Amino acid sequence: MRTKFLATTGAALTAFMLSTAAMADVGWGAGLTWTFGGPKPSAGPALGIKMFSTDKEKKAAGYLGVDYSFSDRGFRPNVGVAYLGENNVYVGADVGYSFAQQGMNFGAGVGYVDTKKD
Repeated sequence: MRTKFLATTGAALTAFMLSTAAMADVGWGAGLTWTFGGPKPSAGPALGIKMFSTDKEKKAAGYLGVDYSFSDRGFRPNVGVAYLGENNVYVGADVGYSFAQQGMNFGAGVGYVDTKKD
């Protein structure tokens, strides 16, 4: 069951990333996320990269990302929403799958995003 879930989720995320990457206004970023919750609650920092649905300043955006969680010592693919502010900064919240915990957890983060002015 879990393998089927991971395969389906992976295929959906891959398809979404490829279709979104074909669009001209995709933003890319990197940042620090604080993760919490999950089946074996373990809060802590994670460092990752994100692909945003837009690269415009002062806009809300959806994103896909992959973090390395230092508290879990594992990778964490995630999907979330963010506000892309001025000066190439984003603030976001996401839901991810912790491979180390074998379950879903949450995150809140900030970081750099390559944005363009309107």
